[in-house]
Amino acid sequence: MKRRVVVLATIIAVLAGALGTIGASGGRGTQQESVTLSMILVAPEARWDFLLEAAKEKFEADNPGSTVEIDAQILPFGDRLTQIRAAATAGTPLDLISLDQPEVGEFAEAGFTTDLTGYVNRDLDGLSDWLPAHRAATLYEGGWHAIWAWTDARVLWYWKDLVEEAGVDPESDMVTWGRYINSCQALDAALEEQGVEGCLLIGQPWIADWTLPYVWMQGGDLGVDVNAEIAEEVGAAEAWVPMFDSSAWVNALQFTRDQVDAGIEPFTEHQFGPAFADRRYATWLGGTWVYGAVSDSGADMADVGLVGAFPVPTAGMETATMAGGWTLAIPSTSENPDAAWEFLKAMLDVSTLGQMQAQYGYLPTEASFAADLEGEFEDYWNAGGVERWQALQDLGPNAYGRPSFPSWPEVGAAITEMVQKVQFEDEEPAAAARSAQETVLVEVLGWPAGTTVVLHDDGEAGCGHADVDRQVSAVTPGQQLVDADGNGSICTHVVLP
Repeated sequence: MKRRVVVLATIIAVLAGALGTIGASGGRGTQQESVTLSMILVAPEARWDFLLEAAKEKFEADNPGSTVEIDAQILPFGDRLTQIRAAATAGTPLDLISLDQPEVGEFAEAGFTTDLTGYVNRDLDGLSDWLPAHRAATLYEGGWHAIWAWTDARVLWYWKDLVEEAGVDPESDMVTWGRYINSCQALDAALEEQGVEGCLLIGQPWIADWTLPYVWMQGGDLGVDVNAEIAEEVGAAEAWVPMFDSSAWVNALQFTRDQVDAGIEPFTEHQFGPAFADRRYATWLGGTWVYGAVSDSGADMADVGLVGAFPVPTAGMETATMAGGWTLAIPSTSENPDAAWEFLKAMLDVSTLGQMQAQYGYLPTEASFAADLEGEFEDYWNAGGVERWQALQDLGPNAYGRPSFPSWPEVGAAITEMVQKVQFEDEEPAAAARSAQETVLVEVLGWPAGTTVVLHDDGEAGCGHADVDRQVSAVTPGQQLVDADGNGSICTHVVLP
């Protein structure tokens, strides 16, 4: 199969002698009595100060006679990625890295991440405690190349006093697309003299995070994995086919257009919460990180409401949201893979990671953490006497991660361009969706123009057309709908032009 020409292409030669899958026996080498673990992690630093210190204590308690020292670079988002790519290209020994969830495929394809499947099956029961979406999102070619450690979700925040002034109740008035737009207009009209805007419409990169939920709730998808042999035969760079040219994507883009036509101006500043904390917006479709920005501003938390849902096209439909967050991986250049795994395992414990999540406002990817630390999570999220934690828990089954396709940087850029064409260039949604499909399918992946994929349930004997089908996990709503027998898997069937 042809590989994409990327920065990481030289890694294959550099790491040729270093690669290998960790087997069920536990790995390569033996645990040392004293070891220094090198890491590149993403800021902010406070969470790592807490987590690394707690994990060090647990590691040494679980491994009597062994000590561990931490050599960690904690870098801003962009700098971290640059440094990890440079380390990958140079073959620099590293023991642990933090990857944004959709980055896993890129580094796994390049051979820079260790396949942790043997460790996971031996020590973590195949990630059985992880929620299904978080368990599936770090797989690459059937093996876990990272573990999703903590997550966030996009929800609807609102200032109670501002929405009340406009006579809007977000819990009932902003739950469907049409009523959402009407409420936004009502908020704008009522609060215009105060310089307050009613609703947020993201208009910059990261647009995918705010568009995919509208696609998922209509049974659509970004794309699906397909038969690798077919991909190789036609010279495609990766064994997956995009699904942008669909009614789900067109409808989602039309909702974006409808918001613009209704006077909701796309927001092109940084979207992590300060504008909402400053009360420049009455409502805010944003991540759970917004809560920290509001809390740090000294606001009265009794005035901060949360709806654990994105608006749906029509009443009665199931909502969906985008789950972001960070994964932890062991590079294949690690000179201490067993010790790195033991330390990573210590990091993932409820006494370490669970406590960090509850203290710093992250959502757990492990189901048991929510029950084991219920009081701690409630204390954090329910400040001011407003019930928010339960709303977040109820949303959990409807939160989905982005696929870890190796080409995610190019795919994310194509999604941004598609949505911005609708927002700023008055392009018709159907035309924008077709253009994105062609870009990703042909230019990014190298599939023949017109290639499509059909989803169908797997029978008792598996996929019926083994020569062209591929069996995949049914994770997103559209995939689950196809999973008629409810066994958690479906088949993808490539149709070449």
